[in-house]
Amino acid sequence: MPTPNQLHLWDDRFFYITPAIQSGLTARSSATLLACGDGRPFTLVTHGGEVLRCTAALVAPHVPRRLDADGCGLLSLNIDPASAVFRGLSDRLGGAGILPLDARCFGPRLREAFEGAVHGQLPAEALRALSVDMVHTVCGQRPGPAPMDPRVVRVLSRLQARAAEGAVPLQELAACAQLSPDRLTHLFREQTGLSIKRYLLWAKIRRAVHMLATARPLTDAALAGGFADSAHMSHAFQRCFGLPPSFLARAGQVSVVVDAHAQRVWHG
Repeated sequence: MPTPNQLHLWDDRFFYITPAIQSGLTARSSATLLACGDGRPFTLVTHGGEVLRCTAALVAPHVPRRLDADGCGLLSLNIDPASAVFRGLSDRLGGAGILPLDARCFGPRLREAFEGAVHGQLPAEALRALSVDMVHTVCGQRPGPAPMDPRVVRVLSRLQARAAEGAVPLQELAACAQLSPDRLTHLFREQTGLSIKRYLLWAKIRRAVHMLATARPLTDAALAGGFADSAHMSHAFQRCFGLPPSFLARAGQVSVVVDAHAQRVWHG
């Protein structure tokens, strides 16, 4: 019998699939595309108390929300802010924090795949293809975003590689980009929608997730991810995902599948 909760990790995105979830107030650095598996709506509650009943939704980075998907089967696709796909979804949001969608927009073929995903019937390759199709459907015929500035790409790579150190000096990043610190700070936020500090925290969380996926103890994963200790990591996970990192380590609780390229990018 498949594990009810699934986490599939790629270098620029991850898919969390669960039959049901209730979370407190969370916010993360990824753009998050949510869709129900069986057509029944889930509930999002904004920080201001607005209640949204949706069968699908697109959530901007760092937008606090509570989530209640009581048995509808939920697909949560999270796109890394360093990717071009992220920029396309940001354009689709058009400045909105949460954009409710109708799951019928995905069409019968994708909605059938949603149900298969929730029941653990799709292999990793099919789930990756499903994630691509979901994004294409939501973004529609919009022109693709312009390529990311190569100077920002270099800085992103440096942050991913150095996340385990906990902090990377701004002067070092500015030298990597061959820009002044002020100019880099402005360009980085313009290109990714995040501050350098927030992206570094996201990189630390992603790295720790990959460490946990290889059955590393919590303390080892925390240190390898650049956190001061497991308590610091747990606090960051709870704010980001509404779940403690120990959730990934519980036998039979969640099935974690890591793409080989993602392992190279985020694990070392």
